Amino acid sequence: MGKHSNASRVVHDQLGTQAVVKDIHENRRQLDERAFYPAHDARKESKEYAKVHKKLCIEEDLPCLVCGVRNSTLGDVKKNRYHARAMETHHHVIEWALANAIDVERFNNTLRPNLASRHKDEPMYQRDMTAQEIHDWVDHSPDNLWVLCDVHHRHKFLGIHELSYPIWGAQDLLKPDFEDYVKKQVMGDGNDL
Repeated sequence: MGKHSNASRVVHDQLGTQAVVKDIHENRRQLDERAFYPAHDARKESKEYAKVHKKLCIEEDLPCLVCGVRNSTLGDVKKNRYHARAMETHHHVIEWALANAIDVERFNNTLRPNLASRHKDEPMYQRDMTAQEIHDWVDHSPDNLWVLCDVHHRHKFLGIHELSYPIWGAQDLLKPDFEDYVKKQVMGDGNDL
């Protein structure tokens, strides 16, 4: 009896998934973005950035914000469902290439108070920051870095650098059957990074 009830549950799940899939529609569009950056040196990893990246990705072994894979689970097929190859850090509040365009007064009047409210124990946020402190903050502050797997950072159809934020931001909240459908549509066998 248990064997048959399991089979009927599987059939029921498959029928439910088929019903959902027939109602899914794809809105394929090309994101036409014009991004402007101030003059800056070629991107090379600073010692400070490398240290923070190692701390977040290796020592603290933080998970990808979207799929939950960690550096320690990259080799585990069950825990690495997107076949990620590396853990990366993403400049999420201010892109590194924009650091030279940030106005000190605007940063201190707009962003710093929010940081001060969220991080009451961080003395630097309780006062105006200097241009150099802001530049360093952009480069390597953990408060400006998100840990993402390479897929959710740079993949053509799943990466934060490729999608509009409203689409990217909900990926970790999708129902499993919907997530599986989307993943299959954009990744195929998962080897197209």
